[in-house]
Amino acid sequence: MHEVYLYGAGGLGREIKSLLDALTDFRAAGFFDDEKPPGTIINGIPVLGGKDALTDVVKYLILSVGSPLVKAKLGCALKDLSAEYPVLVHPAAILQHRQSITMGEGTVICAGAVLTTNIALGNHVLVNLNCTMGHDVKIGDFTSVMPGANIAGEVNIGKGVLIGSGAILLNGITVGDFATIGAGAVVTRNIQAGVTVAGVPARPLTR
Repeated sequence: MHEVYLYGAGGLGREIKSLLDALTDFRAAGFFDDEKPPGTIINGIPVLGGKDALTDVVKYLILSVGSPLVKAKLGCALKDLSAEYPVLVHPAAILQHRQSITMGEGTVICAGAVLTTNIALGNHVLVNLNCTMGHDVKIGDFTSVMPGANIAGEVNIGKGVLIGSGAILLNGITVGDFATIGAGAVVTRNIQAGVTVAGVPARPLTR
């Protein structure tokens, strides 16, 4: 059994730790977190330190952070680390045609998620609880899909996108890099990079 370390000891970190508890080939060995004191015990495993405590001794690491922007910054900061980023798929997730679904390093797919066929996920993508994803979806690096989101077929999502809980993306939509889709939004048209949308139908938020 391989030991996996989690970078991020917040709520998502605890959820991913519980995901690891359901697997037979990996187990959670410790957290790294810049805001919690070393030695703190969280869900049965210790916080070992922050970013400066990471060493080449850590073989397997997961970025257990929900914010795509923070994940992207961490990915850049840790690029010289020799650690590997395993793909974690909860046993209660359904990958309907697994052989046509590609998942980049550090991808996490949580319980209840359903992915159909011909799907491409980038590096460090989070597919949270009870998400559904149709055919020919493409998702870029560091994107986080929050619980209960429904992504229809042929949707193309850029890198660093945050898709809120319960959001619905209709067929054929394109979402630009680092866009944000609010919880419960229904996306009926393309979203430009860096734009935040919310509502039914989803519209850009104005400042």
